[in-house]
Amino acid sequence: MRIGKFASKFKVTRDTVRHYLDLGLLNPQKKGGQYFFGEEDLADMEMILGFKGLGFSLAEILKLMSCKRLTGVNSEEYRTLYLSLLQEKKNSIDKEVQRYLEMRAKIKGIIDLSSNRAKKGGKTLGFPIAALSILACPLCQGRLNISDGKIKANMILKACIHCACGYSALIEDGIYMDPKSVRKRTLPDGRKWPTRKEFLALVSPQYINMRYKAVDTMIEMMQEEMDNPGYILALDPCVCLFLMHYIKYLPADATYILNEVDPEKVGAAKKEIESNYDHDNFAFFCCDIDRLPIARKTLDIVIDYFMTKRHAREKDSFVIAEVLPLLREQGLVVGAYPHFKGSSKKAFSLPANLRKYYDLEELQAMYGELAVEEKEGIDLGAVLVDNPYEPELLDKEVHFHVLAGRVAAVSAQKPVQLVKEALA
Repeated sequence: MRIGKFASKFKVTRDTVRHYLDLGLLNPQKKGGQYFFGEEDLADMEMILGFKGLGFSLAEILKLMSCKRLTGVNSEEYRTLYLSLLQEKKNSIDKEVQRYLEMRAKIKGIIDLSSNRAKKGGKTLGFPIAALSILACPLCQGRLNISDGKIKANMILKACIHCACGYSALIEDGIYMDPKSVRKRTLPDGRKWPTRKEFLALVSPQYINMRYKAVDTMIEMMQEEMDNPGYILALDPCVCLFLMHYIKYLPADATYILNEVDPEKVGAAKKEIESNYDHDNFAFFCCDIDRLPIARKTLDIVIDYFMTKRHAREKDSFVIAEVLPLLREQGLVVGAYPHFKGSSKKAFSLPANLRKYYDLEELQAMYGELAVEEKEGIDLGAVLVDNPYEPELLDKEVHFHVLAGRVAAVSAQKPVQLVKEALA
């Protein structure tokens, strides 16, 4: 709906809606110079009005909305921020008990509800026995043998993995670990990988809004292109950031695969999922992407959530080329890609091995080489990058392109090794 109808629905003025747009509280799509408000915007407005009813200032609401868009409403960061703001408001209300008694009661109720959820005991997730069928040796694609297993509720919590070719791995605390891949994750300059709280503190709401819009668009494409996926592989530098937004749409029977070489990051993601979500079908891997022990043509969807750039920096290769053999015929690839537009390309000095990944035409050509047909593609517009953890983009204007592509029939595909060599 357009701005007039949107304002009327919530009984506010158009100027109020425009003010919220200017502040970044609302983040609708814009087509042909006109704002169009969808279901997510309606939900956002409901939240904004709900927060206003609790006495929060617009600055405080913006913090909550930004945190929600980055981490999701079930994250520890969101809950901590929410509770801290609520507690500050409670202290203020206590000074004027008579005037704010009704509001104080509402806030106390929300605090109790949120606190009880935080204290609720979590379940224990392991590697699903049902997902053993997708495993294969990453070196020879042979059968993997499992021994010394500990199983609980149809999930493997501990086991030894080996292949006749000499490959070996283990499952520890429900996480599949490749000893040759496990390592601490750091930024390219050696700094510690930032927490979501640290990221949120340094990045503007406008940049977070653009990333959130990319997630929302990716989810829409996934729902439109595939109804009942069985196995979904997420290539997410933050392990489960995309999942926090997608999980409410995740089919009950689908198995969502998370992967990261840093066992601490995988373990933290696993604990968060165990504590906050009801879905049970997850497979946690601690492996290099080119050593994922997944059989060819078993995955239904691959999600590239800003992983292309990081993989190119670390491995000097296109991450989709690495995982393409794992996708079944007509499998779906969904990705989000920051890129430069027009003459702005000339204004940037990028490492040579990263340049082509910021050129949309070259990126689409790489997809073409892999015989992945782009079914949907949406450019979300420009944003100024103020993320200090992306130094090559800092203070530069980039566009975000979201695409959904289908793997072509076998007869249309080139041998994967030849494609990798061509893209190198």
